[in-house]
Amino acid sequence: MLVPALFTLLSRCLEPQGTEQASVEYTKQLILSCLLNVCHKVSPDGKPVSKELLDEEKFNVELVVQCVRCSNMPQTHHHALLLLGAVAGMFPEKILHNIMPIFTFMGANIMRLDDIYSFQVINKTVQTVIPALIQAHEGGPSQSPGEMESVVAGIVRVFVDALPHVPEHRRLPILSQLVGTLGPERFLWVLLLLLFKQHATETGAGSSGAEKDAVLERDMEFWISVCCTFELQEQLCSLIKILQYLTTLPEDKEEAAERSRSTRRKPKKDEVEDLLFSVEAHSGKELRHFKFLSVSFMAHLLASDSFVGKVAKGDETQQEHLQSLEQSLLEEVLRYINSVAQCVEHNSDKPTAKFWRALLSKSYDVLDKVNALLPTDTFIPVMRGLMSNQLPSVRRKAMDLLNNKLQQKVHWEEGQVRLLLDLVGELLAIATHGRREEEEQAINRQTALYSLKLLCRCFGAAHQEAFLPVLSTAVGLVTTQEEERNVMGSALLCIAEVTSTLKALAIPQLPRLMPAVLQTLKDRKELLSNEIYLLSTVTALHRVCETLPHFVSPYLMDILVQVAHLTRLAEKVTQCPQLGVRLTSLKTTLATNIPPRVLLPTVTKCYNRLVQSHQSYLGPLMDVLQEHISHMERDLLTSHQSELTAFFLTALDFRAEHSQGDLEKTNEIEGYIIGCLLVMVMKLSEVTFRPLFFKLFDWSKTEGAPKERLLTFYRLSDSIAGRLKGLFTLFAGHLVKPLSDLLNQTNTANADEALFDSEDHVDKSCLLLQ
Repeated sequence: MLVPALFTLLSRCLEPQGTEQASVEYTKQLILSCLLNVCHKVSPDGKPVSKELLDEEKFNVELVVQCVRCSNMPQTHHHALLLLGAVAGMFPEKILHNIMPIFTFMGANIMRLDDIYSFQVINKTVQTVIPALIQAHEGGPSQSPGEMESVVAGIVRVFVDALPHVPEHRRLPILSQLVGTLGPERFLWVLLLLLFKQHATETGAGSSGAEKDAVLERDMEFWISVCCTFELQEQLCSLIKILQYLTTLPEDKEEAAERSRSTRRKPKKDEVEDLLFSVEAHSGKELRHFKFLSVSFMAHLLASDSFVGKVAKGDETQQEHLQSLEQSLLEEVLRYINSVAQCVEHNSDKPTAKFWRALLSKSYDVLDKVNALLPTDTFIPVMRGLMSNQLPSVRRKAMDLLNNKLQQKVHWEEGQVRLLLDLVGELLAIATHGRREEEEQAINRQTALYSLKLLCRCFGAAHQEAFLPVLSTAVGLVTTQEEERNVMGSALLCIAEVTSTLKALAIPQLPRLMPAVLQTLKDRKELLSNEIYLLSTVTALHRVCETLPHFVSPYLMDILVQVAHLTRLAEKVTQCPQLGVRLTSLKTTLATNIPPRVLLPTVTKCYNRLVQSHQSYLGPLMDVLQEHISHMERDLLTSHQSELTAFFLTALDFRAEHSQGDLEKTNEIEGYIIGCLLVMVMKLSEVTFRPLFFKLFDWSKTEGAPKERLLTFYRLSDSIAGRLKGLFTLFAGHLVKPLSDLLNQTNTANADEALFDSEDHVDKSCLLLQ
């Protein structure tokens, strides 16, 4: 009977009366205090009560709310709010229908007061009313899933709207209390987005220049302070939800209008998305500002001392809990970067192009900050998880992050190395696109092969067995003719690295690898159309010859032919200077690493093959032989001198055998042969050189021999004299008589017939005289 009587009195106090206002307000306060005492007696713990103790129908909550709205006295407000807080636990459904008027009134009045009692009333109301709200929504099956979020978003918006009028030192405690009561893991992101919207549409909109920057800096510090009031796990969840929300926003206002028309949906005022940022209600500029502000905040938060400090203090158990969240955050950042990158492409020729490029740059900044926070032991499993992501762009960025870490970090613990080696299987699956039904993107496969190459460079020497499957897979890619050329180029570079690391363990793969590489070099058009592919092939060939020189003899003939061909190609293709550099290194490797017993017979065979079909290739072949002779020890040279002499006697016959050819071209090729022979001559002693010289002399004037041999011999003698200088007088005496005879024979006044039989005998005679 007491409660209805008290509500009857309260309703009379709310009727317009002529009595003094102060006395009426005092009466209201007394009645509200009595009702609060009744509630405390009936339910000391604030839990729901039975109908026998207190009938819900007899408790007129609307009348209490009216007290709040109609009174001008703060004391009355406080009494009414404390009563509503107590009733919230007992009759939550009653409070639900009046929740927005309560908080709207608090935002417009009580939050603006700067006294401890008002602050305590706000805290008390939040602590009692909001848990009752959440309990009622979660307990009632009839509630729609998004209704509670909408109500909460509305309450948070009231607090955010009132924030500029709240005393500064009260702002952080009030918001912390609000979100702490709501549940930061579920609703911190809502508060942050509403704060960003307020700055984008109101706070920062009216200022400009230095003032605008100062306001942004001040607000950014405040937002970070709010965020860092809560646990790391709650902050990471909020960042993930912010990114998910940003992804749902339209690219621009026009797109939002089109989307609305296509779905025929009218925006509802109480939908969470529209409460956070209504695209229809704001301009395109404000939408862009809101997006950029949200991403900028994430970059600032992840780099802030408060956030980093919390990460550093975390123990192993906490790190385990955070690992899945960090992976999810990375996934969301990568997904968002992917959508922003698409917007950059779509808007490249529009006035907003600069904004999208700036947003993409800021998004990459967030990615770097998240990556920098990950300890190495967490980083590796997170990267592995990201490599299994459904989005190709996420998989690629995960491999990029791994590659950066491998290039930057020098020291790795054994446990970390084991974790990294476990990634080999995952990377091989991406490289061969055998793990998924759809075909992996070529760029992803190239990135995976590059990751394998870096892993081998860092850890292959100590863990050779782990990289045997890598070599086998890469060779398989190279031997597949239908394979995409850029992927094949990356596979060749991976082969180069793995072969030089595995050394003898790579020998079983040579019968598959070498024919494939040599066949690749024969595809002239393919090579010229893809510079990277060409350089990769040469690099792979170089590393194999450098690492396993004693096992390439079955392929040496083809290697020399292809090197000679590519050298000539490099002289013509000026847009690929790197090719000439790499070929020079390859020729040096062949000349210095392959033993004479293998190289010399092969050079002879190669010469005999090229002299018939590709004479222009003889110059590079002679370069290899010349460098080989220059590096030979004297003992080796002596033991192989007869073999070399036989070769040079054959090679020096080039002019005689091709006497009808172009004289200039003949001179050039003969010059290579003579230059090569000179290197050998300079390494011989007088005792070993003398018989060689006279053998060549006899060779030039053998009866029935072509007269062109004279040209070759005296050109050679001229070159030897130029190198030996004064020492040549030891042999010059034997040439005086033959030279005198030749002068007479070439003198057309004295000679009856020309010295040379060919049509160009005059040119040859002049050349001989010269």
